Parts: sequence; C-alpha cells; structure tokens
Amino acid sequence: MPIRFAPAIMSLFGLALAWRALSDLGGWESGIGRMISIAMLLLGLVTFGSIVLHQLHKGALKETIENPQLRVLPACLTVGLMLLSALLNPHMPEVAGVLIWVAAVSHFAYLAWLINGWFRGGIALEMISPVWFIPVVGNIVVPVGAMATGQVMLAWFGFSIGIVMWLMLLPIVFFRLIHGKPMPEELESTQMVLVAPPAIGSVSWSLLAGDQSVVPGAVMLSVAFFLLLTLMPMLLRVISRPFVPANWAFGFPMAALSTGLATYSILLERDILMGAGLVILLLVSALIVWALIGSARVLLKS
Repeated sequence: MPIRFAPAIMSLFGLALAWRALSDLGGWESGIGRMISIAMLLLGLVTFGSIVLHQLHKGALKETIENPQLRVLPACLTVGLMLLSALLNPHMPEVAGVLIWVAAVSHFAYLAWLINGWFRGGIALEMISPVWFIPVVGNIVVPVGAMATGQVMLAWFGFSIGIVMWLMLLPIVFFRLIHGKPMPEELESTQMVLVAPPAIGSVSWSLLAGDQSVVPGAVMLSVAFFLLLTLMPMLLRVISRPFVPANWAFGFPMAALSTGLATYSILLERDILMGAGLVILLLVSALIVWALIGSARVLLKS
C-alpha cells in the first residue's frame, strides 16, 4: 500500500481509541464499542504493515523523501505507533512501554530532520498544506501513550514541543490557505487536519493536568469544534466526489474531537458534550467505512 494511505493508520487507531473511550466514559454495557475498537485495531495493523512493506520496495522510499507533499507522511507511522501503545497498554503494558519510547524518539528525530529541510528555504507557498501539521500533531499525541505507561516526563516533553510548534505553524498554513492558490480538489480534504492539533491537544491536556486545570483543554476543544463546523461545507463537497487517499484526513481529527468531547463531558459535568461526542463518533465511523470501501476500489484499479 503506497505511503499516500498512511493517514489511514492514524484514523483507524484513533477511531479504535475513540470507541473505547466513549464506551468507558459513557458507561455503556454493550460490547459493540469494544468489537468496533478491536476491528479498527486489526485493520490499522494490516495497513501499517502493508505501507512499511511498500516502502521497502526499490525507489518507494526515495520517492517519499524527495516529494515535499509525501515527505511528511512517514510521521503517520510514528504517530500510529503512539496510538497503538495506548491501545495495547491495558493488555500488554511492558510492550506498550517500549513502543511509546520507540515511537516518540523516532518521531522527534524525523521531525528534526524535516525542520532542518524546511529551514533551507526555497519552498513554494503552494507546497505548504495542512498535512504539515501531522509531524506536529505527533508530538501532541505523545501523552496519549506516555501517560498510560507512566512516562510523565516524556509526555510533557512531547506535548510542549507539539503545542508551541502548532502555534508557530498555524499562521503559515492559514496564510497559504487564504492567500495562495486554491488547493487541488484531491487535496482539499486535508484541511480537516486543522482540527487535529487542538482536538488531540485537549485530550492530552486532560491526561497531563487531570481535573486540576480544565480551562486550557476546554479552550482547545472549543477551537477544534468550531473548526469542524467551519469545515463541514468542505466535507460535503469532498464526499460528493470520487474517493482519493487524501480523504483519510477526515478520520483522526474527528476521532480525536469525539474523544475530547466525551472526556470533557465528565470533567465539566455536561452531558451535552457526551451527546455531541457520540454524534461525531458515529459520523467519523461512517466516513471511515466509506474510506475503506473507496481505498479498496482505488487499490484494485492500480
């Protein structure tokens, strides 16, 4: 499977965590959430392995590294491993503990390499896209796996880098979207990545601060929800067209927002947030089923 499908890993693992979180926080007795979570975990593992094997083919990795649009996508693999660490922790804590360190250190190293390349300059404005947030989002995801395994310092280190760099990159991406040429239709769905940093940031903040300081997390959650509402017309345009791999960008941001809403429904004691989280979870679940069918069709044609 080509690297263009890498966001599918984050989406599938993110949806698995979202179903598990809402099942736990909502107090559901039904095993449907667990079954869906396990199914998404297995699909994510298959996708991860398929992409890694494809990158080992001659010329595939070189193409990924040399293409400015594809260069950020390997970060989806390390982010996926962070999410996998959180999924495995209740069952295999030792494996999860090793996995989060491997994923985080690999992600830090890859991000440092990317930034070094960006600092050389010469990048056209149209080459910048919301997909660039993926390496930054990866740092914000670190607490999801690290706190579950008791790695508090690692969690704070990743979160601090991610939040600061998100705020640095945000105006650049907004400038490109507002003043640059319109994004190609096949990449328009990547605008949904804008939702991911504040959405997963609110979840990570809840893990780091607990109920001692809810305001920063609630602010990020509000920003993420507003961005989702803003991007709904774009979502409707995209799903009316033939499927392209970039449409996997819908999955992780919406799954993270669903988890955040459920988390803060408990912290803020507002049932309406749990309801909103459930609605978004059902919506993103349907979108991922659509993406799985669309991906199968694309792969069969190639």
